[in-house]
Amino acid sequence: MTSKPNRLPKTVGYLLLLALALLTIIPFYSMFVMATYNSYEIFEFNGLPSTFALENLRSVLDMKEMGRFFLNSIVVSAASVFIGGLVTAACGYGLAKFEFKGRGFLFATILFTMMVPTQLGLVAYVWEMKIFGLSNTLIPAILPFLSMGFGAFWMTQFIRDAVPNELMESARIDAAGEFRIFASIIMPVITPAVYTLSLLLLIWSWNSFLVPLLTLNDTKLYTLPLGITMFNSMYASDNGAKIMALSLATLPVLLVYVLFANKLMDGLTAGAVKG
Repeated sequence: MTSKPNRLPKTVGYLLLLALALLTIIPFYSMFVMATYNSYEIFEFNGLPSTFALENLRSVLDMKEMGRFFLNSIVVSAASVFIGGLVTAACGYGLAKFEFKGRGFLFATILFTMMVPTQLGLVAYVWEMKIFGLSNTLIPAILPFLSMGFGAFWMTQFIRDAVPNELMESARIDAAGEFRIFASIIMPVITPAVYTLSLLLLIWSWNSFLVPLLTLNDTKLYTLPLGITMFNSMYASDNGAKIMALSLATLPVLLVYVLFANKLMDGLTAGAVKG
């Protein structure tokens, strides 16, 4: 006589995951609901939508610079995702598959940058951008995401485990150059990791606030996080309109995440099981 499997641990696991999912969703739900409140109702939040959504949306749309802020954020995020993804993938490929003098030191330096808080280098970074004449441009907002230590480390570890050396040797026997190997062989193999890193770069660059705040003085160059703060002065701290703007700024990131969630999971779990 066989005993029935104990389903209690699985049930408890599902309930725990459900609770974590609710804890993750509640802040987003609260933000979208508060976007329908006026500035006074926000302090009496009851979890139910109100009737000021159109007024708040009108206040956001009446801000003529909002379209420019949105475009600036798109430029910063697009450059960070495409250039940053390519640079970190190439760096990971070099560190994972090539033997050269100083490789260990370079990899250790990358690990060190991951342990040091980025805020410690902001003063030097702002000074450096001023020396090179890049202040008050979008370039300082893009550069931190083009050579992230985490991106290089992620790609190095993924390529080291996912790309067999025999695959590269076969391509070299067929007279393929290193650039062709990287573009035609390595990149298709590491697509899951590229998708994962690209989504992270998109989120980080889209939400970046501190670096643009310190390097941008011209309001025409403001990104969305900076532009939304202008509601404090232009609309007498219209918190309802501000939260509506935050909700609209969050929608593109949520949409991209929903569309590419499977790719993100593939990249996170690709190296979890080795055969």
